Amino acid sequence: MDLENLKLLETKITKFLDRHEAVRREKDALAQRLKEKEQQFAQLSGQLKEYEQERKEMKSRLEKILGRLNGLDLP
Repeated sequence: MDLENLKLLETKITKFLDRHEAVRREKDALAQRLKEKEQQFAQLSGQLKEYEQERKEMKSRLEKILGRLNGLDLP
């Protein structure tokens, strides 16, 4: 193997390692973003459950109020 081939091989290996490192950093960044989105999803899901429960309670109370008003036999 002559010196020129060795330099070419070294260049290719360096490019490969640089690309590998860039892909690894990108993967880590995407994994972090996914973790953040999963946490955000869990938080929003919890909020949605709370809102649904509040809506059910409000609906129940309104139905009771309307039932009482209907029982008054107003003209």
